[in-house]
Amino acid sequence: MTGLYLFAAAAGVPVVAWFLFGGGDEGGGDDADGIGGIMFRLFPLSTIAIAAATFGIAGLALGAAGTASGTTFVAAVVAAAVVGVLNSTVFSYLRRSESTASVEDRQLVGAVGRVVMPITAEHRGRVVVSVGGQQLYLSARAVPGEASAELEAGASVLVIEVSGGVAGVTRLDTELE
Repeated sequence: MTGLYLFAAAAGVPVVAWFLFGGGDEGGGDDADGIGGIMFRLFPLSTIAIAAATFGIAGLALGAAGTASGTTFVAAVVAAAVVGVLNSTVFSYLRRSESTASVEDRQLVGAVGRVVMPITAEHRGRVVVSVGGQQLYLSARAVPGEASAELEAGASVLVIEVSGGVAGVTRLDTELE
């Protein structure tokens, strides 16, 4: 059983970390088709990952504490189910209570933001900007011809343009921060 717990923890923990630190999206979405789309609407990837991680960690911890294998398995399953239901319930509530106000591309131009995923001359990244009281996460690219084509996470940026849903950004002058 230890192998099962190790596998669940090894598969679940990195995905949970990706959701926490990478800003990953929920799996599936409303436009997903087929059995996979239905499954991810019922059980989003974040819920599956956190349940697997909880199952693995609880099983390993209880096994290390010397709990009987049957009790360990049942307790790990119950812990995973409780955490999975809690995760799903909280995020369902958050999705229902999100603001429905939309922001147009032209409202984003001139907004000051922060890089959350590094941007290079070759690769897009992500920035977060605050517009109309909302925090928006946008795909972003460095504006061509700028000396600041390499933007590390945490760098302050200015949105110069928005085209095709991608923000063109440049490093914000330190005097304007």
